[in-house]
Amino acid sequence: MPASTGHRHLRRIMMYEIKRGGHADMKRIYPMMKYDFKDWERPSLVECQVALLKGAELLLLKDENGFECGYALMLRDRAHRYALLGWLGVYPTVRGGGIGSEFLELIKARYAKYDCVFLEVTEYPELDKARRLVEFYRRHGWQETGVPYTIGGRDTLLMHQGSAPQRTDLKAVMEAIYAPMYGPVAFRKNIGIE
Repeated sequence: MPASTGHRHLRRIMMYEIKRGGHADMKRIYPMMKYDFKDWERPSLVECQVALLKGAELLLLKDENGFECGYALMLRDRAHRYALLGWLGVYPTVRGGGIGSEFLELIKARYAKYDCVFLEVTEYPELDKARRLVEFYRRHGWQETGVPYTIGGRDTLLMHQGSAPQRTDLKAVMEAIYAPMYGPVAFRKNIGIE
């Protein structure tokens, strides 16, 4: 007698890719950024558009059918040695099932030639959500820089993957990364590094 007479259902693995978005895409996804990020941690739409003009990248996660699943706004320095995964979101209708992990791995592959990629986790360790995010990023190879860091005056955990610059150089590196979005005055107003 056979062990099972039922049908086996195999879950098909969806393939994803990153497409580079433009200004119209930025305007379209900005309401989702408002949903995903608080006012003090989210740049204005104008700042995002200016950043795109100056070399930032808006990455759109698409499935094999062309359905958009998420976004990430990446800042980078002019020399393309350092980048910041500044704002990443997976759309609520498709969250779960490892889509965020897949997106993160695609971003890592896209920026693999950079010396270091940073990311920021706001309100860590205060919020449970922030603690979960840190564990998620650690599983994907990010490490804590150990440098006191703030966004909008609020404690933020700065993490990195790759060869982080010397602590004495970190402020200049982060200022160069943020240069497409913020001039020196706006940088000092929004970002604090000790």
